[in-house]
Amino acid sequence: MTIFSYHSPMIFDPKYPIFIHHSYVDMRKGHNTLSHVVINQMEKELTSGALFLFVSRNRKACKAIFFDGNGLVLIHKKIERGRFMSFDNLSSVTEINSNELSLILNGGQIPLSKSGKKLCIKK
Repeated sequence: MTIFSYHSPMIFDPKYPIFIHHSYVDMRKGHNTLSHVVINQMEKELTSGALFLFVSRNRKACKAIFFDGNGLVLIHKKIERGRFMSFDNLSSVTEINSNELSLILNGGQIPLSKSGKKLCIKK
């Protein structure tokens, strides 16, 4: 496992893909409901090792879920100041890299071009 977050270490292997769910999610949802969203709405395999990121309607909290080989890991983060970036601007993007995930989890924004396309952040 690799630690890749700048401020708060998070254990996740960045060799696996990271997917964003574009619709807002009720943060009361747990393992079972988020698993259902991944499988039925995102149409992804939950046990692949990929990380799936969800954000609340007010963008003050986010959750991530992934399978670590032994079970499901659910991470819940509430931001003290500001808000997590809106995923509405990323409607054409479903996969991000570990640097972009770190940027989002620390309250940053993924840089977008004027046309709304994601600018590449190097790994």
